[in-house]
Amino acid sequence: MDKIQLRDCYQKRHGPAYMTGTQALMRLLLEQARLDREQGINSRGLVSGYPGSPLGGLDLELNRNLDLLAAEGVIFQPAINEELAATAIWGAQHIHLYDQPEIDGVFGLWYGKGPGLDRALDAIRHANMGGVSKFGGMVLAVGDDATGKSSTLAYQSEQTLIAAGVPFFYPRSLHDIIPMGLMAFALSRKAGCCVGMKIVVDTADTSGIVDLDNIRPDIIAGDEAGPVHIGRHDPASLREDRLFNLRLPAVRAFQRAQQVNAPVLPQPVDGKLGIIAVGKALYEVNDALISLGIDNTAAAGIGLFSVVMPWPVDVDSLANFAKNYAEVMVVEEKRPIVEEQLARAVVNLSGRAVITGKMAPDGSPLLPETGEITHAILMTALAQRASAHNIAIHAAAAASAAPPLPQIAARTPWYCAGCPHNSSTKLPDGEIVGMGIGCHSISGFLTPDEITNFTQMGGEGAFWIGRAPFSSQTHSFQNIGDGTYAHSGYLGIRAAVAAGVNMTFKILYNGAVAMTGGQPIEGGQPPWVISRQLAAEGIVKIAIVSDAPETLMTGAKWASNCQFYHRDDIVNVQQELKSISGVTAIIYVQDCATELRRKRKRGLIAEKPKTIVINEAVCEGCGDCAVKSNCVAVKPIMRPEGEKRMVDQSLCNKDMSCLNGFCPSFVTLQGGNTASSTPDATRPAFPANIKLPAPTPARDGIFNIFVAGIGGTGVSTLAGILIMAARIDGIGGTAVNQTGLSQKNGGVTSQIRLAKDASLAGHMVRLPTHEADLLIGCDAVVAANDMVLGLLNKTASRAIINDDIDPVGVADVGIGSVVDMPIVMTRLGAVMDPARITKFAISSLANQIFGSTTSSTIIMLGWAVQKGLIPLRVAAVETALRLNGTSVDDNLAALRWGRLLAHAPDQLLALLAADTAPENQDAMREPAAAIGYFAAQLTAYQNAAYATRFKTVINSFIDRLTAAKIPTDAIAINATRVLFRAMAIKDEYEVARQLTSADFIAKINMIGGEDMTVNYHLAPPLLNWRKNRDGTPRKIRFGPWLTPVLRMIARLSWLRDSWIDPFGFTAERKSERAHRETVINWLDQLGTNASSGQSEKIETALELMLKIRGYGHVKAANMTRYEQEISAIISTLSTQPPPFDIAAE
Repeated sequence: MDKIQLRDCYQKRHGPAYMTGTQALMRLLLEQARLDREQGINSRGLVSGYPGSPLGGLDLELNRNLDLLAAEGVIFQPAINEELAATAIWGAQHIHLYDQPEIDGVFGLWYGKGPGLDRALDAIRHANMGGVSKFGGMVLAVGDDATGKSSTLAYQSEQTLIAAGVPFFYPRSLHDIIPMGLMAFALSRKAGCCVGMKIVVDTADTSGIVDLDNIRPDIIAGDEAGPVHIGRHDPASLREDRLFNLRLPAVRAFQRAQQVNAPVLPQPVDGKLGIIAVGKALYEVNDALISLGIDNTAAAGIGLFSVVMPWPVDVDSLANFAKNYAEVMVVEEKRPIVEEQLARAVVNLSGRAVITGKMAPDGSPLLPETGEITHAILMTALAQRASAHNIAIHAAAAASAAPPLPQIAARTPWYCAGCPHNSSTKLPDGEIVGMGIGCHSISGFLTPDEITNFTQMGGEGAFWIGRAPFSSQTHSFQNIGDGTYAHSGYLGIRAAVAAGVNMTFKILYNGAVAMTGGQPIEGGQPPWVISRQLAAEGIVKIAIVSDAPETLMTGAKWASNCQFYHRDDIVNVQQELKSISGVTAIIYVQDCATELRRKRKRGLIAEKPKTIVINEAVCEGCGDCAVKSNCVAVKPIMRPEGEKRMVDQSLCNKDMSCLNGFCPSFVTLQGGNTASSTPDATRPAFPANIKLPAPTPARDGIFNIFVAGIGGTGVSTLAGILIMAARIDGIGGTAVNQTGLSQKNGGVTSQIRLAKDASLAGHMVRLPTHEADLLIGCDAVVAANDMVLGLLNKTASRAIINDDIDPVGVADVGIGSVVDMPIVMTRLGAVMDPARITKFAISSLANQIFGSTTSSTIIMLGWAVQKGLIPLRVAAVETALRLNGTSVDDNLAALRWGRLLAHAPDQLLALLAADTAPENQDAMREPAAAIGYFAAQLTAYQNAAYATRFKTVINSFIDRLTAAKIPTDAIAINATRVLFRAMAIKDEYEVARQLTSADFIAKINMIGGEDMTVNYHLAPPLLNWRKNRDGTPRKIRFGPWLTPVLRMIARLSWLRDSWIDPFGFTAERKSERAHRETVINWLDQLGTNASSGQSEKIETALELMLKIRGYGHVKAANMTRYEQEISAIISTLSTQPPPFDIAAE
């Protein structure tokens, strides 16, 4: 086999090559340039557009390969927005009219998503009416987001293209992009018009193995179409006439000559049901028929017709196909395009076929006009129409209803760890902000009651111009990203000034088009230039807000009406600006967290010399740190004492905003190891005595794999590795990734199909219903959602599930809602054989081995490969990991550890047992164990007498429950937590003890190394006179000099509760001691008044008691919030007679 290189997709001329959809679009440009050169045409290429899913990665791919483009004479010109990009491409068609060039022409590729096409339509209509040059050509790659997964609307761009008179192709798969693209350029030159290409997720976000010997179609020259090309000053009427009377007829002639739309052979002799499949629907229909048991369509009387140019269709070819069938069913997504053209073509024919598609013959709905046509929907529709013609089908496949299942939370998008929008989007209480386009629009998921509907990109601010005259409010806020500002948003600000409204624009400057991949902002200006632009437009006052305002104040020529603030003051700044008449602005300056992480990883900027660690023993689990930071890296974890918080070092971007949480548990480590993973020298060694056997080969045929995870954790990378490994092994492979906004901590999936001794030709890229062979659940929540369950099979599917569940974000609740694994297992077990589901705490394993969870996905891959569940050789996967080039050593090691997990799980788990088992969770298995555990903790906290008091109170409570015939286990365990938390008051002595404990010192040494220094972040009650602007006590950073002081304070715990206790006289300590006695009294009343049938109320009261947690004003607020409610529940117990117990009579 020839040596495989990553750039084979561009440089190799023959044979198979790994390629993605975006790479295919770039190869199209290279191939057009090479084809022109071979044909003696001295051309150049120009590509321009604006990124957006599903074409969000195209400009990144072009930028990575500028050398290859330049070698073929292709220029990549990123655009400020879509309409200017289209104008530039059309401008290049004019060079022979004005510029005396030395070349024959410029072929141009415009790219953009559905909203971008809408925006650029004026420019495209002018180009299409005006024409293109004979040796140029203009092709439009239009990205359609059919479900609105990463767009403000669900898009279908066909009608927009038709309105402008633009003919367009619809590639069926990745393999069609290059040949249809070449055909599109040829057609554009031939007919003198623009030609579109509809690109969807199933083509753009797909990877596969392309046969480079089949990427050049045979283009038939045909007759000249007349004066169809661009002229200098054609009048409007002539342009219209040429488009509709010359160019579009030339398109139809080209279509007929090339047989662009054609029957799929073989065709039946006795035609019953003809199916016209548009674009990717051809392969979806094929797989649906196979699932229905129809693998010989001709014998069943079914014929297929493939349409890859939906408009304008050569209606004669459709009519000729239709006349051979009793019924013709058109399968196309969303509103009918081909179906309506077919109906017009056959309406006057005698003996015409029945036309179905969106409706059945009786007028009932058949295929939906909205959303996507799934495999299940298509099977149902095909089964109905096949049965109408007595075509035998597999009945069980056609009617498979999902069993009733417990509901599970959706994993919605969330801001990245350290994202500036965690702070920048905060509002004063009661305010509503205008939503804009960009990552900050994720606020719509998080705080939907604080944000308006979307407008189009560039409409930011105009919403309020229309509302203001009729609103009871006198002022409004408007979010706008720096990318949108450069794209089109600047005019919205000018419009607001011109309208004389009172509003504040929040320009969220992070220096990247973060939503689509972190590209630089074309036409973007530094913040100080933006300030001068705003001042020139008449902005009254400009607030510059940043995480480091002191670094911005010098060295730049800011507008004179700028004032600088720290991000901690963002709410106060907005309140100040709200009181000012006219238009004001905030420029919030903080780099995109994901881009900072990428730059650190690539060595472009230094690693931030601080690491944040939470002392779990000090943490109360109140969540104030999560509220202050809104950060996904601050995760809830369960410990015997209840919920705590931890900083996930794999995710942490060192934004430091979590330090604002009012809690003494935070320490920062400076110096030492500041990376997010463990140094190699301290990692566990792979067992030298184990030789991993070669995996048992997977079965032959098509193998279907579904990978479910969270955005940013390597799911799409895993798919690419598997397809590259398939290329190395010489077998077939395709993968389609579904990401969109999911890259921002939402659910992301990949559907992978590998063909060992079988062909994937004619098959769709997605998995058919109930035909997944393997589920790799990198995230259990995503793995158990409804869409995934519909792909699983009770007898054939296998699954490996990551038992470590990341918390999900819930609107108005925050990032911290935990989904219980039993819910996941119940849902999976309803559609799979539970014996075929394997789960491990994969993230914990990865963290223990590598000091980071980033290798979790590859560990799971190693398990699946070793189990023989993936039809690939280990060597091929290893080679693919090396070719990937990222963290090669770690990934190869992770693959090996994953294989060991499959081969000898007990040995691996024993090796890592100390850290993979949930910490002290056995202590909570029964009341006696919980009492023993907490008593030991209280002995260390104070003394044995204090622990004895704990045991006396809790045993008395349990005895009373037993006497009342109330099941005690769950209630008693929760009661032990409640009492322990009330008695183990986190005073100065306890905080000092835990911050200097041997366990904690060992933990931070493992993270930062022994040469790091420790800083503490405290707000001692004795210093509570130091306040923040909001009146809360200010936290102070104390250096390592405090460590011996803390040790001394810890040794003085014997002073606690005595008359000489120096800390005992503060209001906070008095309140804590009073709360302890209140809790003991509550438990006494619950036990005294307990009776059979009241366990639910007792459980509710205990759960509320556990919510009284935190420090200082946070805990005080929780006391105020819950104490009255708890007392009310206890009061109902004391006044309510016990339920009548029939068994006792």
